[in-house]
Amino acid sequence: MNQEHIDKLVNWIKANRNYSVEQLRQSALQGGSSKEEFDAAFNIVNTPTVQLKYNGVGRRFLALFVDLIFFSVLFWLFTQIFSVVHRGGCDLGCSIGSSVTINKTKTFYGLCGLSAQLYYFIIGGYNILLEWSWGGTLGKLLFGMRVIKSTGEPLDFKSAIIRNFLRIVDLLPFLYLVGAISIWTSKTKQRVGDKLAKTVVVSKNSIK
Repeated sequence: MNQEHIDKLVNWIKANRNYSVEQLRQSALQGGSSKEEFDAAFNIVNTPTVQLKYNGVGRRFLALFVDLIFFSVLFWLFTQIFSVVHRGGCDLGCSIGSSVTINKTKTFYGLCGLSAQLYYFIIGGYNILLEWSWGGTLGKLLFGMRVIKSTGEPLDFKSAIIRNFLRIVDLLPFLYLVGAISIWTSKTKQRVGDKLAKTVVVSKNSIK
């Protein structure tokens, strides 16, 4: 069955509710739809919907705090594996840490170059893969939240990439201020990344 065609049938059935089921069925079959596609669309239209409970800043901040604990443990592991003291500073473009100058000697403390890139890659993969496969990061799962598409469907890989890539915007200018303002002013509690990815963060118990 063609899911895109089923979605169109759903909208068509909703727009023609005044006709009988048999009339709708015959019209759909004459239009090239299969019986299975019509039945699937009709079931979607007539399945009682559950009111989604959108999660706001407070609960999502607590989930983020849990994820930050995981990121901190990961950072500590990286410091045990890779060298964290770089004499002369870090000039490789990508770094996590800070530089100090003592007696005109500049020293960088933290992850520099490849180790920093690998750390960022793992964090990005953590958010994308867990939200795509499990519906949320460890923090969101712990607090009973799930990330889904705004239509109520499970999150797909493309949407997971978009919403997480746009964290860069939501983080501005600091401490997720843009994201927090977006959530506060949105009826469905969507940050900028959610709006462009067409996703929402809801309570697990409100998902049918």
